[in-house]
Amino acid sequence: MLLAALLVLTTLVPRIEGQVHALGAPAAGVAAPHPIAAPFYQHAARAVSNWRMEASSLRPVSLAAVAQLTPTEPAFVARCAKLNNYWCIKSARWPGEIGSDADGHTGFASAADGADAAAHLLRRYYRDYGRRTALAIVRRWAPAACGLPGTGAGGGSASAGPSAPRGLGRTLRARYLARHLPGGAPRRAIARVRAPALRVQPWSALARMGGRPAPRRVGQVPMPKPVPDLAARIAQTSPGPKPAHRGADDPAALLDHRVPSPDQLVVESAALPLIAGLTLGDLRAPAPLCGGDEARIANYAAAIARSVGLGANDDLALFSADGAPAPNLAPVMLAMSAVELGALHAGPGLVQAAIARLGPAAEAPSADAAR
Repeated sequence: MLLAALLVLTTLVPRIEGQVHALGAPAAGVAAPHPIAAPFYQHAARAVSNWRMEASSLRPVSLAAVAQLTPTEPAFVARCAKLNNYWCIKSARWPGEIGSDADGHTGFASAADGADAAAHLLRRYYRDYGRRTALAIVRRWAPAACGLPGTGAGGGSASAGPSAPRGLGRTLRARYLARHLPGGAPRRAIARVRAPALRVQPWSALARMGGRPAPRRVGQVPMPKPVPDLAARIAQTSPGPKPAHRGADDPAALLDHRVPSPDQLVVESAALPLIAGLTLGDLRAPAPLCGGDEARIANYAAAIARSVGLGANDDLALFSADGAPAPNLAPVMLAMSAVELGALHAGPGLVQAAIARLGPAAEAPSADAAR
């Protein structure tokens, strides 16, 4: 019995020592057998491959953890979050840019690259473009999508003109209406249903007539008796001036009517009771073409200015005269990220690290920041 135990120990001890050395080899500094792959842009998913890993930089932590661990993409995750681009910056050959979606939003290799680009772009807006207020920054950062010209501080024209200056004309909406029925079904899919041809039996009278039915004899319909015009009799018996002709009765009479001038319309409108919030000067202004988009821009600018206790038309004081970051830069970047991403926003650590890496103004990247 003792001899058998000695034989077992002498046989198993060398094997156990070899396994222990093999397990301890990775802890001693040996390279990992499966290195992490470089991030890349996924065109089908319109996302960067490592966006879930980079989502640890987002806040609140609970929603960021759900975005990281859930097998499906949650509805509250904005598309810019999946691009590691928490400020929705457009593509302009930024450092760390690895792709862009159909709308031109940049896909960054990491969230830190996106934060660096946002800090550099804000400095270009503030110092090079002279956009120092929240409203002026938003009008170019997130411009209007239709033809209302910008009138804010430092704001230019938001777009070239209205979306359909000549009505429907040759627009996509007009072509869609021409190709589809009122219910939405395509016109070419609705075929005219024809009744099947009659089967002529050889013993029928129609066969003896060569397959052609006999013509119908239409008798003479008596003409109806004229109905007395009661309206004409009432008009003749009622006193008073004769009513004027309508446009349907005499279309040529409409050409004699004089169209009042705009000034006359304004004067006549001034005699009407004013609606709450409407002044006389508003009557001369053209009707807004993009009222909803202007409201979005105003809300965006108000959120930025509110983060530092200022108004939408006040100087945000983001940078000093020599281009050094000011204390207001961090809260403004956090507020802009919250507006762009909705439920999520960039964490304070990510923003503070990007501001710390922001070098002098002369070292800013020469990217074409065309937003």
